[in-house]
Amino acid sequence: MKPLRALILSGGGGRGAFHAGVYKYLMQTEKNGLDADHHGIWDPQVVVGTSIGAVNGAAIAQGISADELETFWLSLQEHDIQGLPPGMRGLAKWAVGKIFGGVIMDAKLPQVPANEATSSAPKEFWPPLPILPKWFGENLVGRWINLLDTGPLRRTLLTRMKFDPEKVKDSEKTLLIAATNIQTGERTMFSNRPIVRRETGELRSDIFPGISVDRILASCSIPLIYPWTFDVETNAFYWDGAVVANTPLGSAFDAFGDVPMDVPVEVMVVLMTPWWKTGETPPEGARRMPASFGDAITWALDWALLASFRERLKMIEAFNRLADEEREQGKMPYKYRRVKVMIAAPKKFIDAARIIDYDEKESRELIEMGYLATKEIFENEFKA
Repeated sequence: MKPLRALILSGGGGRGAFHAGVYKYLMQTEKNGLDADHHGIWDPQVVVGTSIGAVNGAAIAQGISADELETFWLSLQEHDIQGLPPGMRGLAKWAVGKIFGGVIMDAKLPQVPANEATSSAPKEFWPPLPILPKWFGENLVGRWINLLDTGPLRRTLLTRMKFDPEKVKDSEKTLLIAATNIQTGERTMFSNRPIVRRETGELRSDIFPGISVDRILASCSIPLIYPWTFDVETNAFYWDGAVVANTPLGSAFDAFGDVPMDVPVEVMVVLMTPWWKTGETPPEGARRMPASFGDAITWALDWALLASFRERLKMIEAFNRLADEEREQGKMPYKYRRVKVMIAAPKKFIDAARIIDYDEKESRELIEMGYLATKEIFENEFKA
C-alpha cells in the first residue's frame, strides 16, 4: 500500500538552503539501490513550513522545480531579504549597519525606503542619554523597534520567486505555514485549503484558509530582528512561527483528510541542527562543547527550537505502538495511523548568524549537506 507523504520544513533563515538540498534529492527521478516504492520521485501531498520553511514550502506548493529552488537560493544576497528600517537614524544606523554589515555579513545593508518598508514607526524612541534633549535623540537614534526590515523579502517573493496566491490555492499539495500570535502567544496556522479535524469532522479553528505574501512574512517575522506582521483577515499581529512551534507535525495529519487509517504515512522532517536518537553517538560536529559565545547562542537557540518537536515525536511513537497493537489484534476499523518519521539534519551546528546571512558559497554547501543527509536516510531506510 503506497503511503501518504508529508514534508515538514523548519525555520532557520539563511540556513534554508539546506531545504533546497533535501528537496533536490527527494525529487530525483532515479535513486539507485532503493526499493520499488522509493527509487523514483518522493513527492509530498502535504507541505508544512515555518519561517524560511514557509517561503520554501510556498515555492514547492506553487510548483517550482528542485533545480529552480536551488538556483533561487544560490542567487540570494542579504539585500534581497532585509535592510535597515527607515526610522533608524544617525548613531543607531551606523552601529547596526556596522554589526550586521561588518561582523555577520560581508555586505553593507541599505536602508529600506519608507514606501517599501514593513516596519512600523513606534511613538517612542530610545534616548541616547537622559540629559540630552528629545530632538537630539530623535536625530541620533530615530524611532524603530526591530533591527532589520523585511521589505526586500516581500519584493523578492513577488518578483524573483514570483509568488502567486492563486497558484498556491489551486495546488494539488496542501500547504500549511505557522506563525505566532503576538498578543496571545498561541500558534496559528494558515493553509491553502480548509482543514478538518478528523476526530470530530469540524473545521480546525486554529487554521485559517488562505496563503498570502503577508502571511508568509508573518511566519518569517523573527522577534526583535524583523518587524511583526499584521494580518487583516484575522485582525492580529504575528511573529515567527518558530517562537512556539518550529516543526508543527500535528496539523499535517489532519491535512490528509478522510483517507482510511490503514494507509501509512511517511513524514520527512527537515531540521537545521544536528539530530540523533537517545542512546546514539552524536555526529562528530556535535560532540564538542561550545567554544565561544557565538557557539553558546547557536546551541541554546537550536535546542529551544527542537524542544516541542522532541515531545511531538514521543507522542507519535506512542501512537505507533497503539497502531501496531490494533493490527496485531485485527481490530478494524483502525483508530491509529502508522507513521514513519525520517529526519534530515546537518551533522554539525550551523552558526546562528547564518539565520540572517545569505551567501552563495555557504548556500551551496548547505544544499550539498541537505542532499547528502537525505540520500543517507533513504539508503538506510529503503534499501532494495
